[in-house]
Amino acid sequence: MRRIVACVAAAIAATAIAVPAQAQGPRDCYDEYQRNGRSVEVFCDYGGPGRFQAVAHCSNGLGFYWDQFGTVGRVRGESSFAECTSLLGNPQINDYHVRWL
Repeated sequence: MRRIVACVAAAIAATAIAVPAQAQGPRDCYDEYQRNGRSVEVFCDYGGPGRFQAVAHCSNGLGFYWDQFGTVGRVRGESSFAECTSLLGNPQINDYHVRWL
């Protein structure tokens, strides 16, 4: 059990360090929360250089917070889908931002 908790803590710390700042750009995006607030699908009609990624701000109700990067979407094309997953607790999305690529 200690090994699992240590692995989860290390993964959360690594994710928190690797999270880049949100890119600036026009946001004409809308979202759809799914799976009882565990995932979000984001669509953008305008903005950025044409590709984007949803970044979900997740928590599990046990005091752990992390960012979950979604799939790469295309403006006026494909959506970006991000889902919070956790081995412990009940993962939920607190918020999200759009990262322009």
